[in-house]
Amino acid sequence: MSISCQCPHCGKRLKAPDSAAGKKAKCPGCGKAVQLPQEQVFDAEEVGGDAGGGEDIGLQNFDESAAYGGPAEEERRPCPACGEMIMAKAAKCRYCGEIFDETLKRKEKKQKAVSDDDVDLTPGDWVFCILCGGIACIFGIVYAIQGKPKGWKMVGVSVLASIIWSVVRVVLEMAMQGK
Repeated sequence: MSISCQCPHCGKRLKAPDSAAGKKAKCPGCGKAVQLPQEQVFDAEEVGGDAGGGEDIGLQNFDESAAYGGPAEEERRPCPACGEMIMAKAAKCRYCGEIFDETLKRKEKKQKAVSDDDVDLTPGDWVFCILCGGIACIFGIVYAIQGKPKGWKMVGVSVLASIIWSVVRVVLEMAMQGK
């Protein structure tokens, strides 16, 4: 014989062995604690067998600490940034990426600071690229080979500056010849 009941939280039909009567068990559908009835009450349809078709939760799913608000319910907590339920000991939210572990937070901040410096061109880089187009282009290629993202920016700015200088030179030559 087994005990049948319905989860009050999600409505899932559950079955448990008679030895679990009166105890609390974890619903496999929603994970919340369900109080199992003390004794089995049979409906007319259930006398001939198990017509309810409920899921057998058995003793393997019985977790007394979870049923009584112990550590199993403390395993999860809402993320302070997005509100999704995450593991209580999580170092980083898997939904929004918020970091809780201070060591990991410092490491990621340091890594981001290094990568931000490599992406943007400094004012000196801009002047170098504009005034020394060819040499700056070579430096940009070297940076790009080293894997620094600002290398391709230096190449682009150097080529653009060289084109602009060439157009300015042609326009000035044409203006001088027109006089």
